[in-house]
Amino acid sequence: MELKFNATILMQMVNFLLLLVLLRLVAYKPLLKVLEERQKYVANTIAQAENQRAEAEKIKAEYEAEMRRAREQAQAIIERATKAGEEQALNIIAQAKAEAERLKEGALADIQREREKAIAELRDQVASLAILVAGKVIKEGLDVQAHERLVQDAVKEVAQLQ
Repeated sequence: MELKFNATILMQMVNFLLLLVLLRLVAYKPLLKVLEERQKYVANTIAQAENQRAEAEKIKAEYEAEMRRAREQAQAIIERATKAGEEQALNIIAQAKAEAERLKEGALADIQREREKAIAELRDQVASLAILVAGKVIKEGLDVQAHERLVQDAVKEVAQLQ
């Protein structure tokens, strides 16, 4: 096999080299530039997505912390209200007991006054009766029949007083 040098092959080689240089100048650099820009765009988009995800997680954590604080505050308010209600109930009960005790003491004092008044009236009546009986005894003398009659009269007078 023999190789013959042909001008057509040489021209095709030169044309191929020129095409490669032309493609390199015209298509390769712009294509690399487009690919590089696309790579930067994708990298920026991924970075933005990561930043947004991180920001969203931060906001979510803040929201959850705020919700926890709100629940704790609500629980504290409920506990304070419950405690205040219990204290108020105890105060009301204590006031009611004090009022009942005061009323009881007033009623007992009224009863004691009425009792003392009744005893004083009874003493006055007994004293009047004793004076009346003594006067009759002195007038009539002290025999047994007179004594019994005076006792019966005194009993009748006491019955009339009631």
